[in-house]
Amino acid sequence: MPILALTGSVGSGKAKGSTPHNAPADVILVRDRLINLGFTWVSGAAKGDEKEFIRTIKLFQSICAGSGKLIGDGRIDLKKNTHEWLESENAPRWVKIFNQDGPGWKCTSDFKESNGGYCSSWLYYRLWCAGIIYRALCFFNQIADAPPMWVRECSPTKGGNAIGHASHETGIDMDMRLPLLPPDTNKWDDLGSNGYKNKRFHKSAAIMQLTAIKLAMDTRLVLFNDPDLIKRGLCSKYKNHDQHYHIRIKPASKT
Repeated sequence: MPILALTGSVGSGKAKGSTPHNAPADVILVRDRLINLGFTWVSGAAKGDEKEFIRTIKLFQSICAGSGKLIGDGRIDLKKNTHEWLESENAPRWVKIFNQDGPGWKCTSDFKESNGGYCSSWLYYRLWCAGIIYRALCFFNQIADAPPMWVRECSPTKGGNAIGHASHETGIDMDMRLPLLPPDTNKWDDLGSNGYKNKRFHKSAAIMQLTAIKLAMDTRLVLFNDPDLIKRGLCSKYKNHDQHYHIRIKPASKT
């Protein structure tokens, strides 16, 4: 387990009692741990009260809390929740997903990398697991023409506001385009309003995808408006989700 031997608190706010706050050595320890976890843009931080350093602590806190938006106080108190998460082997990392692929999934390239090309390692790992299960389900159910799960926007390069999304700020949200029937299985077209009614929609593949997501991704939300799939318990209805799935995962455990 990584040991973060802090002497006091780090980040926003002030000292409490006799405990040090933003001691230079403590700031360096936190900064280097965040860099190790993929939040590399804090590499130039020298003081604990710097705006971007505090914002990155909030991003880390938000992932650990399972929030799709930036929350948290930007403060790391000695031996409290954020400190414990930074010391955890299961601490979330920040990774690139834009134009990546794996078994059973592929990230499209029809969006700006800076607006949705990054996610938490928790989301990335669970997507790999879901993709493997999806391919197995397609094999056993004899769906030979099933396309990959088309991953689209996750979160911006450094987290925070994602244009066109009410959430997607913390690397635990992901959109997916709908699978299409042959001859369009290699396309990820936006089917628009009532997309689940479109004749090109590969519903059998969608059932396998959402089943795999449910089995592997430990989701808090799966939003998609197909009434039949809602009845099957695979997703929930939400406005503007006729042509894509929206997925949000739950946090991992510290141990």
